[in-house]
Amino acid sequence: MASGAVRRKDSLALAGSRGSGQNRRVASALRIALVVHGYPPELYGGTECTVQALARGLARTGHEPFVIAGTDRHAEPRRVSRSEDRDPESGRSFRVYRIHRSDLHYGHWTKGRSPHVGRAFEELLDTERPALVHVHHWVRLTSDLVVRAARRKLPGVVTLHDLATTCLVYFRVRPDTRAFCEAPLAPDPCLDCAASVFVATPWLSRADQAAVLERGRADVRRELECARAVLALSHDQARTLERFLGPIAPIRVVPPASGSRLAAVDPLPPPDPGRPLVLGCWATLHLLKGTDLLIEAVRLLGERGVPVELHLAGIEGNAPYVAGLREQARGLPVRFHGPFDALPGHAVTRVHAFVGATRAHETWGVVLDEAIGLRLPMVLPRSGAYAERLHEGEGALFFEPGDARALADVLARLWHEPGLLAGLRARIPSSDTLPRIDDHVRRLVEIYDEVLRGGAPELGPEDAAQRAADESYLAHWDRECARPR
Repeated sequence: MASGAVRRKDSLALAGSRGSGQNRRVASALRIALVVHGYPPELYGGTECTVQALARGLARTGHEPFVIAGTDRHAEPRRVSRSEDRDPESGRSFRVYRIHRSDLHYGHWTKGRSPHVGRAFEELLDTERPALVHVHHWVRLTSDLVVRAARRKLPGVVTLHDLATTCLVYFRVRPDTRAFCEAPLAPDPCLDCAASVFVATPWLSRADQAAVLERGRADVRRELECARAVLALSHDQARTLERFLGPIAPIRVVPPASGSRLAAVDPLPPPDPGRPLVLGCWATLHLLKGTDLLIEAVRLLGERGVPVELHLAGIEGNAPYVAGLREQARGLPVRFHGPFDALPGHAVTRVHAFVGATRAHETWGVVLDEAIGLRLPMVLPRSGAYAERLHEGEGALFFEPGDARALADVLARLWHEPGLLAGLRARIPSSDTLPRIDDHVRRLVEIYDEVLRGGAPELGPEDAAQRAADESYLAHWDRECARPR
């Protein structure tokens, strides 16, 4: 490893007995850059929250993390803002940097590589001088983060939280059919899918778009080849990534940990002719999450004479889609509670069961962690990590993904079969089986130590001509986008 690549504070004892009769493990503090597309409180999804839990856990155990994040707060001129986050348990704080882009539609799939973000990223690395870089996402940032770190002799770790490296619309759910897509990343059908989701780019011919797609695919491959460890959240996700990315460095499965533990809620009295079946779902109101399927299932149950009540809580996504949901729910026993700050005590958890209808092949599912902690039975689509993590009858019942009628059939069982809810609740896995943040941190530190021993790959300097071409491309993109048509 190149001299100076490892930067630690010596002789800091970390917690962690390895078992009976073994000595306490002693390690040095690592300075770690955690890179992610967004960070709380501005952006508050599953990836953002698990990265925050990791950062706080690292700080709590004596390490020195800092965060480099993307943001949706457009800035003119572009800039880097700085704030702090704090681990509430230990009181230790750490810096959070947000790189604000000033270009138009910077989340567009054709704008994945940004020399401006790259330079800001490098300047932060030079200022903070971490031992290594742990990349969690590239969106809103630039597609060459690991490569740029390696040029500064900093080894990289990558955690793939979703399937975005294999799909222009991120989750492999086709906008036309709403089904999981089995096609490899290629101009056909991917360009047509992307055209139905992103703002139109008529100044880019189909051949131009195909070239950008190929460049993005090459960037992904180079990032993963340069990373000294590539991690996924579940075995199902790892298999799916390998299927669509082709042979890459072995993907290790390291489940995430949210860092929070929810207390069980008291069960509601079982439903009967005088009490409806009460269901809750906390998730973004979005086509991808299948909120429309939940409402359709409620309608179908009403037609069958099954009294039901559905509570929805979460950020409202696409405005036209949410307006359609409210119209779809007109006259039905559906309650929209809006965004929430905390689940304990919220009406969405005072229910008989959690019900989810996501169309995505979820790669982990923090909502499952939360439902397990609350001791709520679950009704879930049989796909992705959901089907890997839970088994039929052991706290959960499953239905065919994307099928509202199949969902209604399963929900009807909760009404018609006495004792089913209680039986499911009794067999919910213990919350002790959920990944704990301290164990998660310990596992990652082991990987960090291994990566540091190997060092960064040897790379040549940045191609100045390619950088100029990338800058020219982005400037042209914005000029054409702003031009009246």
